[in-house]
Amino acid sequence: MTTTVPNPNAVDGCFLAYERDEPRFRPYVGAVLEVTGSCPGPGPVREQIADRVARMPSLACTVTRQGRRTVWELDPAFDPRRHVHEIPVQDGRASLDRAVDALLGEPIGAGAPRWGVWLIHGYSPDRYALFYRAHHAAQDGQAVLDALTALFGVGPAVPPRQAAEEAPGARDTGGDRDPLTWVRNIPARALAQNAADTVRGLRSTLTWTPHRPLTGRTRLLSAAVPVAWPRDVAKALGATPNDVCLAALAEAVRDWVPAEWRARPGRGRELHVGLPVSLRLPEERFAVGNRVSAVRVPLSYWTKSPAGRVAAVARATRRVRTEGMRRVLRAQLECLPEWLVYRFVRQSCAASSAVDTSGLLRVPRRLAVGADPVERVVPTLFLHGDHLFAVSFLSYQGQVRVSFTVDRALDDVGDLAALWADAVERLWRGITPLSPASPASTASPASTASTVSTASTASPASTASTVSTASTRDSHASRSGENS
Repeated sequence: MTTTVPNPNAVDGCFLAYERDEPRFRPYVGAVLEVTGSCPGPGPVREQIADRVARMPSLACTVTRQGRRTVWELDPAFDPRRHVHEIPVQDGRASLDRAVDALLGEPIGAGAPRWGVWLIHGYSPDRYALFYRAHHAAQDGQAVLDALTALFGVGPAVPPRQAAEEAPGARDTGGDRDPLTWVRNIPARALAQNAADTVRGLRSTLTWTPHRPLTGRTRLLSAAVPVAWPRDVAKALGATPNDVCLAALAEAVRDWVPAEWRARPGRGRELHVGLPVSLRLPEERFAVGNRVSAVRVPLSYWTKSPAGRVAAVARATRRVRTEGMRRVLRAQLECLPEWLVYRFVRQSCAASSAVDTSGLLRVPRRLAVGADPVERVVPTLFLHGDHLFAVSFLSYQGQVRVSFTVDRALDDVGDLAALWADAVERLWRGITPLSPASPASTASPASTASTVSTASTASPASTASTVSTASTRDSHASRSGENS
């Protein structure tokens, strides 16, 4: 099992360098776990994490210096109990929302492994929350899910996998092999496709003019739909649930962007997302650092037909999901210098309309704190550059949940999460025969959507009550990871 690497790779280094250059930048990923039960206090939470932390040894890794090199090392003074913090709040759901929003902007101290769990309680007698946060240099999206499963998953630990025995040069395992072996085994067609994508990535993208300065402070908006809705749409249209989530995102943004912000469609101007692609090998499941790259994907923003948009997004993402493309991206991760990757990252941050996304992730197991079930998992991303918002998708216990991290300058614009849930429902109703006998035929985002933090002009779908998901099962069968 890989627990350390000699030094941070180019992506890890970018997040560390970006944080040094921009003191207000908070490159943290994580999830809010909403738990049903009477809060046990920080003691039992600390003990559960201490008992489970050996399931993911990379949680003990921190960045240190060896001469001129920055390296990952196991922290000899690591104590997982010190990574659990307590936040008592006032009565009422709004106090949880405020605590979560405040934590989005709080730094995680250096000098120790860059992750933590914040226990938030007091807003309800029979509910409490855990906010797991980690530095993106140490954990990508798949690693966050692995950490949640290791610390809170119900069932036995996941055993580590050993590297498969293959012919020399057939596959790099992140060890001492020459990274150029990846290049020698990449199909020429995949190289050509990646080069074409890179050129297209230099073209103009869609631009907005918000006419207001960004605050640098963020809030979290969230909503959920039954997992069957994106799954059924995907099956009917020859797409994946991830494609459906992205197409609904484009429709939600069309409904959300005020008319005075909109720029006319120009040649080649399109709304794009940076879609992560997991490059993590099975034997690297518990490795520290990033095994992820991102590909710029158009969302067919100007397409009028929602079904046509799903089909267009599916065509765009299908090129990303090939093994050849994964080899290209892995070779770039291994071979490109950090300064060049950093330049690409900073360039992508300059456009206010650029959208970062996690892709559709999946928590494969039920989570619990002691005997208390985790009813909802709300993923969180960060903002950087001039981006207005970032979006995450997560499948857990029968629901697909979307969350938007939004700059507070946009508090009065509307609720993107509720608009996304509405868009998914319209897609589902457009392709699914309904009958009065079908329970799903009466479902709507108003019965399944909820916000972690609600905008002041939220649509009616955002104000509905929360429904329990404990009795449902997640039937989403796509691949776990950023490229689900």
